[in-house]
Amino acid sequence: MTAVSKYPIAVLLLFSIATTVEAMDIPETVTTQQPVAAGVLFDIPKLAGKTQAEVEALLGEAVFCSKAESALNCSFQEDEIEIVFIDQKADWITVNGAFRSPAYSQKVKGKTKADTLALLGAPDFCVKAKSALHCLFKDDDVNVRVEFIDGKVSETTVKGSLGNAPYSKDTLAILGLPVKDASFSNEHVMRWENIPGLLSVMLHSEGKVVSVATIKVKTK
Repeated sequence: MTAVSKYPIAVLLLFSIATTVEAMDIPETVTTQQPVAAGVLFDIPKLAGKTQAEVEALLGEAVFCSKAESALNCSFQEDEIEIVFIDQKADWITVNGAFRSPAYSQKVKGKTKADTLALLGAPDFCVKAKSALHCLFKDDDVNVRVEFIDGKVSETTVKGSLGNAPYSKDTLAILGLPVKDASFSNEHVMRWENIPGLLSVMLHSEGKVVSVATIKVKTK
């Protein structure tokens, strides 16, 4: 279950395509968030190679887990972090910049726009594309994107802390990793293969911020 398959690029880009913006009954006051400061938000070294029990001691209970052959895929912290356990050790770690939140889905799924406004307050802005209306809300210091179809909530996504991190080698510090020059870098992806204890680290971009970070742990 990859971040790409969960969040179609075309849907996420709807918020940034100015030509799709139509005047709504809500003032269009777009606020630009500053990138998060470099501090450890996701301590990858503490997660790498750990058992599920050890990971849950750090991150809390998994939202859900699914098993496939020898691998166990678990989601933590409202789907912000996904970990694939191989041979019972955390081997693939994915931190999502935007993710589906079970809590928000349960809170607003199927509700009307008026009901959603009552729960989340007035949106920062809304954009309309074909039959869907997409609105951005701020709730508890997170950005919640809500899609309305036929006047009711169809889908919700949350933009996490990583989604505000700059697409830069400095973001390694947010992952608790040493800041180094990338082994490979272009406008879409940065890759490191020179970080002790890890096989590889990759940052994927969404404009000037990070959309996804994937970490492969060295396994025997």
